[in-house]
Amino acid sequence: MLYQILKPLTNIFYRVFYRLDINRLKKAFNGKPLILSPNHTNAFIDPGIVLMTLPMTVRSFARGDVFKNRFAKWVLNDMKVSPVYRLREGYGELKKNDKMFEECRRLLSENKTLLLFPEAICIQEKRLQPLKKGLARIVFQTEELFDFKKEVFVVPIGLNYFDAKKFRSKLFINFGDPISINKYAEIYKQDKAKAINNFTKLLEKKMSELIIIINNKENDEIVAGINEIYLQDWMKERQYDLKSIKKQYYVGKEIAEMINYLDLANSIMLESLKKVILPYNRHLQKLKLRDHLLHPENINKMNMWNFLLDFLIIWFGIPLYFVGLVLNFPPYFISKKIADKKAENVEFYASVFANMAMVLWILYYGIQLLVVALVFRSWTFLGIYALLVPLTGLFVLKYYPIMKKIFGRWRLMRMVRKERKTVEDLIIERTSIITEIELAKKDYSDSLKIKLS
Repeated sequence: MLYQILKPLTNIFYRVFYRLDINRLKKAFNGKPLILSPNHTNAFIDPGIVLMTLPMTVRSFARGDVFKNRFAKWVLNDMKVSPVYRLREGYGELKKNDKMFEECRRLLSENKTLLLFPEAICIQEKRLQPLKKGLARIVFQTEELFDFKKEVFVVPIGLNYFDAKKFRSKLFINFGDPISINKYAEIYKQDKAKAINNFTKLLEKKMSELIIIINNKENDEIVAGINEIYLQDWMKERQYDLKSIKKQYYVGKEIAEMINYLDLANSIMLESLKKVILPYNRHLQKLKLRDHLLHPENINKMNMWNFLLDFLIIWFGIPLYFVGLVLNFPPYFISKKIADKKAENVEFYASVFANMAMVLWILYYGIQLLVVALVFRSWTFLGIYALLVPLTGLFVLKYYPIMKKIFGRWRLMRMVRKERKTVEDLIIERTSIITEIELAKKDYSDSLKIKLS
């Protein structure tokens, strides 16, 4: 029952919390046994995000220690979640996984869909952790029961959070092509360990292709810096829609791969990029400016006509914005405060924030409707109010980034008047940085041409 209730709710609220785009399965696999295999970076959000995108009922798994509480066990079981035990919980607990393996084989034999995280750990990094072999064992053991005539498909999935802990950040869900293990049947019959290892390596390769990977953790900041400065220029060169999250992912992946290449082949150029980009971005943060404000096309738009247009947008939009805030966003503010205080690990921050906000918003909305019903005693007014709340909330979500950009432009205009030299130096510095990035990009592109020739 909880599963049927929470699935549509998360489909709404996670789309509010994240701006997401989905590269869906290319064909339906109704009636086929499936194992969904995503990377794991965002605790309880990850399974909810995957499940809400699919029409079928999915059995997922969570670490065994959360099932010790009777109430939690009942809730999780009603949400189609089963326990899986890890070595850190003790060797005695690991034996309980035999029951989990048996359950998986039974469900797959009934053509059900399972969700398993083959990394078996949740770490918020732009890196894929080494895959464990449990998923492969489950698939092969199931196929062995049916003499490899069942054809269980494994679907690699890439969950690409642009900033997992941030409200209204972007997320690209990337479904890969399903993998059949039929070609490993003969190898498995002769050498089970070899077949399991080979399949796990293939799955790791396929999953890596679906996510942005920065090989060296020390390069995380420089990749973020180049994304901030140059992602739009790279997209324009590809003639991509600048608002497309999917295209932003593709270019972001290229930027990460360029840095991975420089880290191995041209460390001098990489260090040169770090010396100019990192201080520039920190300077912008100190001035409370964003790089996009210094784009030539945005500088050219800073005239009296656009200022008046921005003023009208603020003048007429702010009243409705504050109405939307009052009617919708106290639950989000409260949830953020709780997450700031209680979520000690970054991997659990969004889980606390988003799920708490969902529960509190529903309560807050219900209380508002109850008060309106008791005070006005009018079904017509209640219906209007019931629509007004989510509509003003939607307006806030759309209006806030526009308002933020306008205030950014006004802050830059004020700086131009008071600290013109600082702004001019930033523009010169940015032009120099763009030149260095383009040199690095050319070096990377040339290496790809050589590899392909």
